[in-house]
This record gives sequence, C-alpha cells and structure tokens, in this order.
Amino acid sequence: MTAARLAGAEMLDVGGYARISDVGQIGDGRDGREGVIRQREDVYDLAKLKRVNVHRIYEDNDTSAYKRKVKRKDFEEMITDLASATISGILAYNIDRIARQPRDLERLIDIYEQARRPMIFATTAGDYDLTTADGRFQARIYVTIANKFSADAARRVARQKLAEATDGKPHKGQRAFGWRDAEHVDEKEAEILRKAREDILNGKLIATVHREWAEAQVRTPQTPAGKTISYTSVRYVLRNPRLCGYRAYIPQEHRERSGRVDPVEYLVERTDGTPIVGKWETIFTPEEWRELVDVLDSRKNTGKGRKVGTTVTKRLLTGIARCGNCGSGLASAMYQRGTPSYEKYGYYYLCKVANGGCGTLSRSGPPVDDYVEQILLGHLKKQAQVVTPAEREDPELEAAKAKLKRINSDKAEARQLRASDMLSLSEFAREIRRLEDKEQELKEKVSTLSVTPIRASSAASRIVREWDKFTVDMKRAEIMRSIEAVVVSKAGKGGAQRGKFRPELLEIVWK
Repeated sequence: MTAARLAGAEMLDVGGYARISDVGQIGDGRDGREGVIRQREDVYDLAKLKRVNVHRIYEDNDTSAYKRKVKRKDFEEMITDLASATISGILAYNIDRIARQPRDLERLIDIYEQARRPMIFATTAGDYDLTTADGRFQARIYVTIANKFSADAARRVARQKLAEATDGKPHKGQRAFGWRDAEHVDEKEAEILRKAREDILNGKLIATVHREWAEAQVRTPQTPAGKTISYTSVRYVLRNPRLCGYRAYIPQEHRERSGRVDPVEYLVERTDGTPIVGKWETIFTPEEWRELVDVLDSRKNTGKGRKVGTTVTKRLLTGIARCGNCGSGLASAMYQRGTPSYEKYGYYYLCKVANGGCGTLSRSGPPVDDYVEQILLGHLKKQAQVVTPAEREDPELEAAKAKLKRINSDKAEARQLRASDMLSLSEFAREIRRLEDKEQELKEKVSTLSVTPIRASSAASRIVREWDKFTVDMKRAEIMRSIEAVVVSKAGKGGAQRGKFRPELLEIVWK
C-alpha cells in the first residue's frame, strides 16, 4: 500500500533494513560500518517522510545478498517479523540492499499478497506497491537488474583472481595455516605440518592427527572462535598445494555450490600441463607433497565397504591374523565384563562365521600382539645392523611415474590441438576422459607402490627407536609392510586356554 493510501491511518510499525557487502580493505582506515550507518540515517529520514514508526533496524553488515549460500541473519528475522505482523512494512536506502536474488524478493511478495492489513515497501529511490501487479513487476525488474550487476562484478573479480593465480601471486585475505603472512613461513606451524606428514607416511590416520591437533588446541586462522579444528580442515590443510609452492585457484561458484573442495583438483597449470609455482616460501618439496597426497588418495573409499585404515580397526592384528583352519581373517571382540579373562586380557581374536569363517578358533589378544611386535622389532633390528647401499626406486614404480608424465604431456597436447581447432569438441572430450581414466589408474598404482618402499637400515632403526610412540594404526601399517599374515593354529581341546602362551601355534608369513 502506498503512503498516500496510508494517510489518516494509524502510524505503522515498520522495519528498516541496512546492508553492505564488505567492510573495506584491511588497513584502509575504515571500520566497515560507515555504509550501514549512512543507510540507517536514510531509513529514519524516510520514516519521517512516510509518517511511519521504525520498530527496529535490521542490519546485515559485511554480508552479500547475491551469493546463494550466504545466510543473512537479520534479513531472515525481518521476514519472520513481517509474516507475523510484528512489522507492517520495510524501508531501505535502495531495493538492491534488500534483495539481489529474485527468490528473496518473491518471499516478500508472497507475504505482501497474503496480508490483510495496511503495508508499505519504500526506498529513497521510490515506493513499490507489492500488493499490485504493476508494483510487483517494477520491483522484479529492479532486482533482476541488480542481480545482473552482481553477476557481472563477480565475473570481473573471478577473471582478476585467475590472472593473479596464473602469475603465481599469493592468495589474499586470511593467511593460510603454516604461514605468518602471505609469503613467509610460520616455523612453529610448519613443524606441526612436517610431523603430521611423517606420521601419515608411517601409517597414522588423519582421524588420529585430527584428534591430536584438537587435544593440543591447534587452530587454523579459519577455525571459528570457541571451536576446535575440524577433521575436514585438517585434511584440507595437509592437501593444500600451497605447501610445496603450487598455485591453486578455486572459482567462487564452485565454492558456493560444493562448499570446501579438494584444492588438489584446482591446480593452475601452464599450457604444457606443468603447475604454476607461486611466489612464497614453501614447507614441503613438490615430491614430498605429492607423496603425502598419494598416500591419502590410496586410503579413499573403494566403494566396497568401509574406508581403508579408518579408526574402526582398534586392534593390532584384526584382519592380519588368520585362522589356521579356514584361512579367514580374524575379528576381535571383548570378553564379558567381570570374568577373569576380561580382567586379564580384555579382548580376544576369533574366527567369525558371519565373516565367512569356520567359527572354531579364538585366542586371547594381548599375548598374540606382544609376540608379533617382538618378532617384528627383532627383524627390524637385524635390518638396522646391516649397512645397505643407497636405496633404489622400484623399477615398476619408475615405469608408472614415467607413464604419468607422458599422460600429462598428452593432455597438454590435446588442449593445444583443441585450441587450434584440430580436434572437435566431442573428440577432445573423449580423449581427455580416456587420459584421465588412465591417469587415475596409474596414480593408484603409484600410491600402492609408494607406500611399500624398500626399508633402508636407517628407517628400520628409527622405527625400532620410536615404536613405543606409534599409534595402533601406525603399528599396523609397519606390520603390513613386512608381514603378509599371522596364521593362528588351533590348540586342540582347550590347550591354549589352560596352559601358557604357546608361540609355536603362531606362524608369521613374511612378505
């Protein structure tokens, strides 16, 4: 309803809305509220002109009305108050302060159309009677224009950011974990990252790293106040190409559509397929970073059950120990509370019929674990005493890496042929898909070969020295590098339960 139709009526309670999209550049001397303060003044002046009472100013500072995933807290409260008749209208400096997405305007239109009371929708640029077809048409045109302006601005900003990425310039905004600013490493945080990399290569899970970081109150600049670092943040930080100097660029629309995405998939490359190297200090070498990413990729869910190496495996030899009768991998279970076996051992290994086993074998867990640990450490100690020549990379691994390099060259050549119109779009799409499928296959092969390297004497010595500090998943990884299986044989008529631990009933199958 227009102001003219409100003449003589009781003064309406309305909501004033003020919003600005940014708070200015850091260090520019502004506090970021100048824009909304001016808008608040304009709202009060407009309220005097329209002879209405401002019930409340709804303010969303540093908040976009264009980005779809941005939640405007005060805007939502204003809509709720409008629908409940707490307020009977909206005043703002301009309609683009209220809405830059047509769907937000439509929510307001629905309320105005269904209201059975005097309403007002006014800005300093003019009024919009949302109860009439002409008023709604006019408002929709202005919001559509505002949406187009925002889309054009977003496209220009995206193009500028891509150009900066291609030039190797550091990211703007908040610093990344591991750096004290855009260019210089924070040695304390860098050391945390280096240790995490070493632990993960030794078999530690990201879930374990996350728990340790949370307990140590490790926080990134992006961690919300009062919160602990999240699992996804730990994974993101460890996979960040910035660690080795590679420049990534994730388009804003991808972030808004998918949330936090894998930065590894958004490396900025030259026309020959080689990554752009940024202009900042690094924490890892490219080889160290790639090795870490390959190990993490090798643990991804295969689609056939739980993820490899998740914290579901709590016991040292679950799946590694095998039934000597049927060959099935042994599961683990707890003894019944209050029994002598529970007090002495706690858990045991068993061959489960539900897992395809024979169900005829069980063995107390701790003695088996201790025995296998002692045998493995003795084996590693012997390796540590042997002076070995310089470690040579596996020929199969070398061949796989060489094929990966050729695929990168083939992809770059396909891009050049497409750019020269020597390949049709369909031919280019098929070729890129074929190369990417082959690339993924080779990456998985490289990951598998990389996580089972030849153990040098220095590595064996370190493992023996640090064994007591290893987590269960790290110990399992070391066991699986050297041991194929631990075969547990039946003792016969309770022999293993009544007598002492009998190591002759265990057979270690070495790789």
